[in-house]
Amino acid sequence: MEAVRSAGPLPFVLSRVEKERPEIDATVEEFLLAAEGTELRLEVIPVPGARHGFEAVDHTDPARRAVERAARTVLGHLEVGP
Repeated sequence: MEAVRSAGPLPFVLSRVEKERPEIDATVEEFLLAAEGTELRLEVIPVPGARHGFEAVDHTDPARRAVERAARTVLGHLEVGP
């Protein structure tokens, strides 16, 4: 979490699934709290109805849309640069 606080204005894309395992969800929550008030350019993409590893196991429309949105967002950061 310390790295998040000192990362500066880096872009960061986080897909957050609705049915995350509690132990992982706790660390995601810690990360989000650490990112508050920092320069990190964080975009959280909610994935309704999905579970951890959704991109490989949940072949649903919301999962597909989340993957497409994340890919577009990352590509957008690459095209724009810092």
